[in-house]
Amino acid sequence: MAMPSYPVSWDHKTVFAALETSFGAGAVSITGADAVRLWDVTWTPMEAEDKELPYAKPFFGANASVLINRRSKLSFKVALVGAGAVSAPPWDRFLRAAGAIRTQVLKTPAATIAATATKVSGTGAFTFARTTAYGGVHAATATLTCTTGGGSGVAAFTVTAPALGSDGAYSQTGLVMTTASPFALPGGAVITPSAIGTPFVAGDVFTIALTPAGCSYAPSSDRSGHKSLELVFDLPDPEADGQSQRWRMLGGRCTIKANGTVDDYPYFDVEVTANYAVATTGGEIVPDYTTWPDPLVMNTDNTPLARLHGHDVVLESMGWDAGNSVEFVSRVGRRGARISDAKASLTAKIEAASVTSVDWFALCGGRAFGAFLFQHGGGAGDAVVIHAPRWQLAPPKPGESKKDYMLDLSGKAVPLTEGTDWTIFASTTAAT
Repeated sequence: MAMPSYPVSWDHKTVFAALETSFGAGAVSITGADAVRLWDVTWTPMEAEDKELPYAKPFFGANASVLINRRSKLSFKVALVGAGAVSAPPWDRFLRAAGAIRTQVLKTPAATIAATATKVSGTGAFTFARTTAYGGVHAATATLTCTTGGGSGVAAFTVTAPALGSDGAYSQTGLVMTTASPFALPGGAVITPSAIGTPFVAGDVFTIALTPAGCSYAPSSDRSGHKSLELVFDLPDPEADGQSQRWRMLGGRCTIKANGTVDDYPYFDVEVTANYAVATTGGEIVPDYTTWPDPLVMNTDNTPLARLHGHDVVLESMGWDAGNSVEFVSRVGRRGARISDAKASLTAKIEAASVTSVDWFALCGGRAFGAFLFQHGGGAGDAVVIHAPRWQLAPPKPGESKKDYMLDLSGKAVPLTEGTDWTIFASTTAAT
């Protein structure tokens, strides 16, 4: 028997992934742009149950068996990065195949600036056109307080917005509002007043809502809307130069977690369960990773926000788990991976503060709900924000790190209504 002409390097594997047109039907196509940049890849080409034939016989020994529920699994890490200069982050496909729905806000003035101002108090009235898009990472409210009354070219305002994460506090005074002239708002947003219907009076207050550009993800209980993946696992063929051994996995659904530790790259930990793939050979697909941003190390410079139950904390590590139960279901007329439940949880390892500042044990004992808010990446295109508005703590666990007193916090995300367990937001610099 002829031996293979050369051994295949395990490091030379390439994985492609794209959302399917419908469950198990595959993607429209798989091209180099569908390549996914991964590490710590573990591949199980075939997983199955062994169903032994039940025959009785007049001697010891095993019966033959058949394999049932054959499936493939692929687990890996993928960097927790923003969307960069494209409209959606590279991990979009995995979160959506894990049962999340996506809401997308384009970086345009109309999408990021409210169409009208909300009058809080006073008598003045004005309309405006939206001129330049908001470039912040967090949703913000610009507050316009009239300091000098009057009409166009006379009325002056103080414009403010609070700080949050990488979005610094904004405060500008003496801004005169003139029709047909630009009027600056926080985060680089600009409006152009078109008419002042009623002159302003000092003390008039208005607010304008600002929405960051990017993609927001939230869990969905609507299983009919859960997406699925086609994955192609590709290795060079050991005997045919320029050819690949290829395993095409269909109907992929995911479990997904996020993990971050100081001085390391934060990442999503993903496991995909898909229909069993029969190996084939074909020409190599050249991967294209040009839209994948490089990850940023988690540290003080790159991770501007860690706020738990309303308290800013000194954070060493964090974790988020969508809590998906992915099961391979086999029935007559139906077979494949499905998400049967999702119970999200979050963790954080923090420096212990004085109990006079925040008593985590009391918060746990009182069964209080509080927000988990974490931002990694400092600006538009880099930032990823994980938010759970109702995080209920389990008993904190004291510990140490480099001889410092630490607390390990954990708890579950409890939704008030369907889909409000958590959101993950990926910022973009792209207009479309």
